[in-house]
Amino acid sequence: MSACGGVGDRRRTDRQHDVRPVASWTGWLLVVCGAIFLAGASLLVRAGATSWDERVFRWLNEVPAGVATVLTPLSKLFLPLGITLAVVAAAVYCLARNRSAWPVVFCAGSAGVAWLGSHAAKAVAERPRPYEVVPSAVLRQQPAHGSSFPSSHTAVAFAVALTLIPYLPRSGAIVALVYASMVAWSRMYLGVHYPLDVIGGAGIGLVVGGGALLLIRWRHGPTRTGPSEQLPGAT
Repeated sequence: MSACGGVGDRRRTDRQHDVRPVASWTGWLLVVCGAIFLAGASLLVRAGATSWDERVFRWLNEVPAGVATVLTPLSKLFLPLGITLAVVAAAVYCLARNRSAWPVVFCAGSAGVAWLGSHAAKAVAERPRPYEVVPSAVLRQQPAHGSSFPSSHTAVAFAVALTLIPYLPRSGAIVALVYASMVAWSRMYLGVHYPLDVIGGAGIGLVVGGGALLLIRWRHGPTRTGPSEQLPGAT
């Protein structure tokens, strides 16, 4: 079979599976922005420039009792069990929708790399949790272990959400990104992370997710959808 035939077959398969790889510049932009977020948050934490960080934490964590009655049940959706169920559900959906194991492979790889990266950063930062040092902080979950910086839950959530974008319909991609953002919010509301921890975790997630998107584009190629999205004049 000729090289052109092989590329054509691969592109037809991708259209059948409705894979939509993002543009290369998008992946690189995510990687660069994530690195800036992580580096900036790390420098601020190391320099001790965190007074505003504590003020924002208090504003998000110390809410009126009436508001807490609504937010606390909602926040339970973003605990480890909820995140695990969401990731598994999204991966299984993409597996069935695309009829390919690649979404699961990339999803698992991104989650693993984000988790390892965040825990490597924790070993360096050694920042106390807010509920350990902020007298009025409200802890709404079981005490967490390890350094507060960065948030590994946020890192994994953003890494997986970005990785699944090419395999999800556009509405699904939006839902995934909103869910990742809610995970970030919940870490502060629950009392286990400062805003800078979340920014650092999101930075790791952007770097890993952006890198995964570049790999997905390399794996599937730039052509991505069926006849309805072919360029004008294509045959």
